Amino acid sequence: MNIKRQYNLPNVRLELEGFNPNATDSGGNARPLMAIVTNVECHFNNGEHFLSGGRDFLEGLVQGVSAYVQGVLSGIDHPNSTGGALVKLVAGSGADRHLLSAQTPAGETVEVELNTLELFDLVDAIDQLCTDNRTLPDIDLNLNPVSRRYRVADVPQHQRAMPMVTGLGTLAIAAALLFLIPVPQVEEPQDLRGDPTVQREEDDESPDLDDPSAMATISAAELETLLTEAELITDPTEINFIQRYLFREISNAWEDRSGITQDLAFRISATIDGSIIAYRAIENTPETADDRTPLPDLKFAPTQMAIANREAITDFKVVFTRNGVLQMNPWQGYRGRPEFTNVIDDPDRLAALQDQLQTTLEAAWDEESNTFGNDLIFRVAVTETGEIGDYEAQNNAGFQLERSTPLPELLNLRAAGIGRSFGTVIPSEPLAQFRVLFKSGGIVEITPL
Repeated sequence: MNIKRQYNLPNVRLELEGFNPNATDSGGNARPLMAIVTNVECHFNNGEHFLSGGRDFLEGLVQGVSAYVQGVLSGIDHPNSTGGALVKLVAGSGADRHLLSAQTPAGETVEVELNTLELFDLVDAIDQLCTDNRTLPDIDLNLNPVSRRYRVADVPQHQRAMPMVTGLGTLAIAAALLFLIPVPQVEEPQDLRGDPTVQREEDDESPDLDDPSAMATISAAELETLLTEAELITDPTEINFIQRYLFREISNAWEDRSGITQDLAFRISATIDGSIIAYRAIENTPETADDRTPLPDLKFAPTQMAIANREAITDFKVVFTRNGVLQMNPWQGYRGRPEFTNVIDDPDRLAALQDQLQTTLEAAWDEESNTFGNDLIFRVAVTETGEIGDYEAQNNAGFQLERSTPLPELLNLRAAGIGRSFGTVIPSEPLAQFRVLFKSGGIVEITPL
């Protein structure tokens, strides 16, 4: 059986054609497994050229693009960043240009000069491919640390990345690089701001403790000790859930986005329940600039209970851009790929939940909704009762138009067992995972993941 896959972004379309030699084995999944690829085409928005080839071309494209972007952001030229003999990616004629070339089976070389938007859309398409477990599940980025002997002289991160981010400030671009961002040096938090003697009012239930002293807030010195001695959360799945939880919380609280005239960057420390316990300004951001962000209102003052329990923490870099766009990335990057937890995988139950989700979304997705010619792609997780307990955009268009979809209003974190009253942002309820496409005209397409 011939199988086709498309990964559509605003500026890039990655098309794969292949088959499954064991076509009768669908694994209980509505989407057939593509085990062998016979043809790959990479189309760009300019329409003048496209690159094509087979499995070797695809592997060269995946490795070459990933290594090139890592090299630009880290300032370290990876010795194998060319992607092999078939595919090469090098800096183009200007700061916003990147030259991608591929060799055809006839020995000819086809070159396409990409702008930064096209490059990041290409990264996004490759990331979707690598996370699609029904398409070439054996293909992987295989990212490895670069030897220190290739390290260049220290140059500030923002200067190294400037050609890649000049004029850009979207979460979609940052999210596309989640698995490509180099791991920075770990620094001890210093000069943390905020009054730790003020207890933040919580919407969730307050814990019922026999010892009132356990709820006493800690001093500034105790907070610094907690931050420097706390165990670090390194599990990529946990970090991914904390990031998604905090991004929504910060984004929803950031109401006035017109008063920022420069990008404001902060390093924040958070616990497994999504509480921000500390933050500080970084990258020349004024110390008093936090009053133009929702961070002071969202900061939670840790208590003596946090010290007693030795709560683990993880850090994120959060940027409030002058364009009104929120960016958020793990401070130490992802050491591995996030996974699903407690998955509902019974075929009959999946089919029933898929029908229920289809009905729910079709009723909420207005026929007059306009996606501007893009498919809005999301991963959507639902509980045993059909409640949407988690979701995340899977392409640039989805990130940009998320609020035009019914997902934000339908999200029910409590149904999935997520929130401070549960003590964690990791779902405690089993979830069924689906891939959802919103299209213009009220069309919704759903397939199990």
